[in-house]
Amino acid sequence: MTKTEKNYLKSIELLGEQNKQSYQEAGEIKLPASYGQVNKIVACGMGGSQLGVDLVSSLFAKELKVPIIQVRDYQLPGFVDEKTLVLLISYSGTTEEVLSISSKLKTPFGSAQGRQNLKLIVITTGGRLAQIARKNHWPLYKFEPKNNPSGQPRMGTGYVIGSLLAILKKLQLIKVSGDQLNDILKLKTKNLKNKIIVIVAAEHLAGNAHIIANQINESAKQFACYFILPELNHHLLEGLAYPRQKNIFFLFLNSKNYHPHNQKRFQITQEVLKKQKIGLTEINFAGPLRRIEASSKIIEALSFLYWGGQLSYQLAKLNRVNPNFIPWVNYLKKKLS
Repeated sequence: MTKTEKNYLKSIELLGEQNKQSYQEAGEIKLPASYGQVNKIVACGMGGSQLGVDLVSSLFAKELKVPIIQVRDYQLPGFVDEKTLVLLISYSGTTEEVLSISSKLKTPFGSAQGRQNLKLIVITTGGRLAQIARKNHWPLYKFEPKNNPSGQPRMGTGYVIGSLLAILKKLQLIKVSGDQLNDILKLKTKNLKNKIIVIVAAEHLAGNAHIIANQINESAKQFACYFILPELNHHLLEGLAYPRQKNIFFLFLNSKNYHPHNQKRFQITQEVLKKQKIGLTEINFAGPLRRIEASSKIIEALSFLYWGGQLSYQLAKLNRVNPNFIPWVNYLKKKLS
């Protein structure tokens, strides 16, 4: 096993430590009291920097007091105002799209494009984004990714999960118990198996589906996508007839915590795929804390998070590719610079 491979696996093992480190550190940053007086959150970021937001927004959908809108673009939406908490997230601190947004926000609380008193928080390891934050006196969580030896943002998802939860908790924008937060800070190892291309999930596991697809794309250099139930049932089942060569494989992230109708949809959807002779498998990590529904959901989400990282690594080995090397993404960035 090469050093690169060892570092990749170590990052997976240290996911819980990433959560702990970032939750503790981000909880210490000073935020104005007005930051808690918002009616929405806009999280700006790209690629791996948004994966933690995906997980938190889906896993804690019922506990969040305000909606989280994710922006993967060069500018803020027109509805952003003084009642919006804007998060600028870039693992590297050099993400072009996030820097484009930050460049338009010149004052400590932002006044670009007619927006007054914007509430901003920056999450990054450094780079140009950290410099801009310091210059404009924006609240900044700058972390040292000591628990992500791979150096890949998608393998440092725990840093965004932990820091985002700490910020939401500090501003009283999420209602979670101490037990729930403890669950988010620990992981259990699960066996890895099965090759996948299409991931299907629902409700609190929607963020996991996105994360796993992203990791397979980048780490294993393999095409993967995801669909969410019940939306999938309104179109995709009729889109599997052609091409007739069935080289597609479905992975279902199932859960006993889903709405009963969604559980039934999982069953019927699998029946439809089998009738069309399409390969599939189902993974179900039952959370052991049945006495607390939300905690069992957390255990499930974190188990899938760990499992997905392991899966992407095993697929990379199967495909004989370097999981840390992203030549085409780097090519694109070089051509854009």
